[in-house]
Amino acid sequence: MTVAQMPVSHFRNGIDRILFDNAPTPIWLEDWSAVEAFCAEQRAAGVADIDPILRDDEALLRQVAGSVLVKAVNRSAVEFVQAPSADALLGNLPGELLTPGSLHSLRRQIVTVFERRTLEQHEVSGADFGAEALDAQMHWLAPLENGKPDYSNVVVMFWDLKEQKAAQRATEAQVGVLETLLDMSRGIASTFDVDLILDLLAATSIKLTAASGAMILLFSTSERTIHKQVIHGEGPIDPRPSIDYAMLETGPAGEVIATRKTMLIEDMGNPDNSTMPEQFQEQLSGYPLIIAPIIDDAAVVGIVMIVGHRNSSFHPGHESITRMIASQASVAIRNASMYEEMRKSHDEVQAAHDELKNTQTQLLAAQKMEAIGGLAAGIAHEINTPIQFVSDNITFVRDAVGSLGKYAAMHIEILEQLTDHPEHGEKIIALREQWKDEDCDFLLEEVPAAVEETIEGATRVADIVKAMKEFAHPGQEDLTPSDINRVIETTVQVSRNEWKYVAKVELDLDPTLPMVPALPGPLGQSLLIMIVNSAQAMSGQDSSKKGLITISTKDLGEVIEIRVSDNGPGIPIEILDRIFEPFFTTKEIGKGSGQGLSIAHSVIVDKHHGDIWADNTYPGAVFVMHLPASQKSKEA
Repeated sequence: MTVAQMPVSHFRNGIDRILFDNAPTPIWLEDWSAVEAFCAEQRAAGVADIDPILRDDEALLRQVAGSVLVKAVNRSAVEFVQAPSADALLGNLPGELLTPGSLHSLRRQIVTVFERRTLEQHEVSGADFGAEALDAQMHWLAPLENGKPDYSNVVVMFWDLKEQKAAQRATEAQVGVLETLLDMSRGIASTFDVDLILDLLAATSIKLTAASGAMILLFSTSERTIHKQVIHGEGPIDPRPSIDYAMLETGPAGEVIATRKTMLIEDMGNPDNSTMPEQFQEQLSGYPLIIAPIIDDAAVVGIVMIVGHRNSSFHPGHESITRMIASQASVAIRNASMYEEMRKSHDEVQAAHDELKNTQTQLLAAQKMEAIGGLAAGIAHEINTPIQFVSDNITFVRDAVGSLGKYAAMHIEILEQLTDHPEHGEKIIALREQWKDEDCDFLLEEVPAAVEETIEGATRVADIVKAMKEFAHPGQEDLTPSDINRVIETTVQVSRNEWKYVAKVELDLDPTLPMVPALPGPLGQSLLIMIVNSAQAMSGQDSSKKGLITISTKDLGEVIEIRVSDNGPGIPIEILDRIFEPFFTTKEIGKGSGQGLSIAHSVIVDKHHGDIWADNTYPGAVFVMHLPASQKSKEA
């Protein structure tokens, strides 16, 4: 039979007083008859739910709760509420027990009576009944009398949950620590930036130890210099102190560095703490401190300092946390160092790969240009001989036509003189008719002009052949004094077919330009690339109007400047800094290899030790090249 099922007479008379008094569970025997009467009145008045009324009217709640009569309590109950005696608890509930915490519990019990129930149980956490805050399980029971709740003999019992709650809170705290450590591990794993990792470790140490501040220092004991300082929090380390290595050596940190052991200082301002610099003792008075060494490869490379709140204290677990933070800092430093070495190695390999790729590109281009140059030189040589024959023969024809013209003029003069001689009349008439039929007047006038045009064309072909031989001259590897203006003229001559339909070329060449150390072949090829680029850029413009390519030279003293400009669409600003990259091209696949300007850059910068850049002139674009004017200026 449970207590709630016991008849009143049995419960009241059948419990042995000694067992009641000595029961380990706090027990109250209470009379709730007045509460029952209040609830009956409320039900009669049509109230369906008493709970919101009691919530909104604390005075009413206190009045109703105060009507409860305490008939008996055991010793555990007296101790539970820390009352002076059992008699102090008898009668109406004392006002000192009607605290906000207890009123919450009593309200629920009044609702139980209103609803004619016999049992109410709930946890009481953080409330107090005139004593310290409670963590308990409350059971409120009304025994049955003739099948009805007897509210005049209510039994109230409490089961202390302090230890259970403390264990629960400890578990939750441990879970919180594990979650914090997990977040820290994720943060450390996501980066190799030492500054970010140290910042995360400092913040984590404050969170795990409930400290006021944390400082992590990295230094070199051999160089006696501090090279990283990360600070988090407030208290004596805010504002940020200026720390040098000499200060570390004279303070408790020096002992930690020497012994490589974690140190706990209960009060940094304690005069008995002889290791703390005197000038800091007043400022640091009352603050506890933990210092742990950061050890990497058997050497102390830094320290972790965690400062508690003033007049507080650390517990041994906080020392373990500080050592763990120091260990994580050591691992982070080692990983960051390894990553930096790997990154440098990767960069070196990448640089070597890029250089090899660039060299291969230039080699292929050089081989191709050399092959084309050799072929062009051979063709030019083959053309040169017959064109010389043509030129010589046309010159001969011009001279012969001139002689024949003189001879014909003499014949005409003689015919005019014989006109008056009848004996020759018929022959003269026949000669005049034949002269007219053969259109000899026209021939004598036009043949010399045609011959002159033919000589001009042959001379032009000869010039082109000469330019091709100069442009395609293979095998030169050393810089030799060169006529830059001549190189430009030759290149313009050779490239005529690339630009003559879309643009005209104007030359503004400095006639005072000195001979410059250069490789005429590669330099000419670089100029050709820029001229072709300009022509191609203008080929998509209005075909009814030709563009303009201007090439100029200027003596700037130590350098010779070459400018190739056009009035085309210009270079998109977003790719301006990439146009000299190997294999970078804006042309469609199969129409551009992205090697031209890269090769030109290599020729100017690597082979001539000069400089090259591009810019927009609005409209159009310009390529600017600077070549050292002499071997001396190149070496400087």
